[in-house]
Amino acid sequence: MRLKHFLIACVLSLTSVSVQSAWALFPGELHEQKKYHFSVPVGLETQVDFWRAIYSKYTTRQVVIHDDEDLSIIYSVIELGDNKSNRYRRAQARKEIAKYQKILRKLARRKSFSNLSYEEDRVARMVKKDFYRASKRIRDQLGQADRFEDGIRRAGRYMPEIKKIFKEMEVPVELSALPHVESSFQVHAYSSAGAAGVWQFTRSTGRRFMTINYEVDERKDPILAAYAAAKLLKYNFETIESWPLAITAYNHGLRGMMRAKKKHGDDIVKIVNHHKSRTFGFASRNFFAEFLAALEVSNNPDLYFPNHVKEKPITYSTVQLRDYVNIATLEKFLGMDREEIAFYNPALRRPVITGKKHIPKHFVLKAPAQQYPNLAGLYETIPVAMKHTEQLRSRWYKVRWGDTLISIANRLGTTVHKLKELNVIGHRNRIYRGQVLEIPDWNHGQVKVTEVKTNWDQYEFKVGETFQYRVQRRDTLTRIARRHGVHVGVLAKINNLTDPHSLRIGQVVKVPKDPEMVQAKLAIEKKKPVAEPQLEVTVKQVAVKPDGLVGDKPEAGETILASSEGLPFNTDRPAFRPMRFIPRMEGEYPIGVAKVDFDETLSHFADWARISVRELRRLNNLRWRSQIHIDQKIKVPFRRVTPEEFETKRQEYHKAIQEDFYTTYKVDKVLVRKLKKGDTLWELCNNEYVIPLWLLGYYNPGKDLNSLHIGEDIKIPLIAEIKA
Repeated sequence: MRLKHFLIACVLSLTSVSVQSAWALFPGELHEQKKYHFSVPVGLETQVDFWRAIYSKYTTRQVVIHDDEDLSIIYSVIELGDNKSNRYRRAQARKEIAKYQKILRKLARRKSFSNLSYEEDRVARMVKKDFYRASKRIRDQLGQADRFEDGIRRAGRYMPEIKKIFKEMEVPVELSALPHVESSFQVHAYSSAGAAGVWQFTRSTGRRFMTINYEVDERKDPILAAYAAAKLLKYNFETIESWPLAITAYNHGLRGMMRAKKKHGDDIVKIVNHHKSRTFGFASRNFFAEFLAALEVSNNPDLYFPNHVKEKPITYSTVQLRDYVNIATLEKFLGMDREEIAFYNPALRRPVITGKKHIPKHFVLKAPAQQYPNLAGLYETIPVAMKHTEQLRSRWYKVRWGDTLISIANRLGTTVHKLKELNVIGHRNRIYRGQVLEIPDWNHGQVKVTEVKTNWDQYEFKVGETFQYRVQRRDTLTRIARRHGVHVGVLAKINNLTDPHSLRIGQVVKVPKDPEMVQAKLAIEKKKPVAEPQLEVTVKQVAVKPDGLVGDKPEAGETILASSEGLPFNTDRPAFRPMRFIPRMEGEYPIGVAKVDFDETLSHFADWARISVRELRRLNNLRWRSQIHIDQKIKVPFRRVTPEEFETKRQEYHKAIQEDFYTTYKVDKVLVRKLKKGDTLWELCNNEYVIPLWLLGYYNPGKDLNSLHIGEDIKIPLIAEIKA
């Protein structure tokens, strides 16, 4: 009897502990107790073997031609030799893919497999069936072995700290291998889709966990981003309750994986083999297999890379800045040069490293502990006069239709050399519509506005007789106009040109014979009354004083959109997308109307205006799930910031995207293609060409990217990575 009572008591006790533990611990802790083992699932062995070979056998001098579904089918391996250019690699891969497509389609037509050549017989034995379908599934994969070995070397700096962070966050330490898949631990890795750092966070995901602005981008700091990665992975797991799915969601997105789980359950092999989605492509299907392969290789570096070397872990001395400080000041009083500061503080962006911006207040500055054991004490030696309470202010100009560097320099009272130097524009680089340029010398003295342009769209032209001019090499509309003594607006108007960059060699344009006979008559248009009166923003020609204030006051009927930040520099149209203001009752805050630009979301508008997304949705009558699109008009309340502060933040955001992109990539060439049935902007930018949407938009000015039609011509900028 006593034994019976004892057993019952034990069962109740164990049940109580179990229930209490289940309630007291969240899923991450429950996971830690059962210790998930990242072994290769049955059915995923082929994929893992393939990626293990990519990471440890094939180098970046080799391209593997393979089937994109059955990774056991490897048709050939191309040897690139010393030529690593993207163009050469693409050409060789296309040639090899075409060769095997021809063989497979020939096999698909054959009824008998006798008298095959050696290569045809080899391919037939590998593929076995569905030869025509297989001909559409061939892809190329660059080897990664040498890059992976470099990643193991670089990981030595950060891995001990990253594993410590993952343990603290109660996330499996095995997930610290993810940067091997994403970036090979390259701190300044930047993808054409805008993902940055060793953890490859996009801006939208990164902003959930990190500071990302024009001065600081914490995605580029491996340690700060490791905290963010741990939080994201933990959130994925707590939501989807499966580590393979949570890891795949890191690449594919949590919502997409939740839809996959709803259809196929939480079996990752079933999802990989059967889930169909426009966005669940080769990269997403293979992400978990890549992770398992990277985990295996990185855990056994002696086996795969016998001569590998690991860098020593970095230990830091830190100090949180209480003021804005210029990098030149830190160089002088801390004894660190810019290269050192940049190396140990990779979150600092280029404008800070070059001194155009101060290191921001509250930034945690890092230095090697051995050389700088008392960093906080050194910071105290900086004189108060060299510490600042405000950030240096940026001034921007957004390139418009018909602009050239010469015309912009003349208009802003600066030189082409200064514009090119400040904005890192090489002698072969062109400016493009929508590009954000920083204006030299805005922080020093007065800027002289030297040119007043006319709004030529409001005029009708009488030009008298014209002659035909055939466009020659290196001709631009501005050069032709200057050569024949007429305004560029006249040429654009009489030739119905909406895109000044669309001129081609041999094209015929009409040019007035006698420039002095050109007459312009104001076109009077009858306008319909509108229910809600709105004021167009107009800005007088002004000189900006050193304190950033506008010299002239606005006259009646005028509203100053921006004082010195991003001013429209002429009277025809502003430098940025025009913002209008809705008249309000006296004493209330103004409301602006802005057009949505590329890569802008409601969250961005709310952040720049320092309001909540909910308030922005309510003001614009937008439902919770409704999405905004390019060129949509959004009302923005200026209750907590001024319009100029809003526009400054907005243009810094776009400038940061452009700077990061052009630091890593260049436009190699531009092709023109007709849109086919089934083409979407998402497919063009993410699958077919892998370019950012904003770049596609800037090369297709005047086109409504929200409604493109089959057969319409579209310019595709092909990009290439800039080799360091």
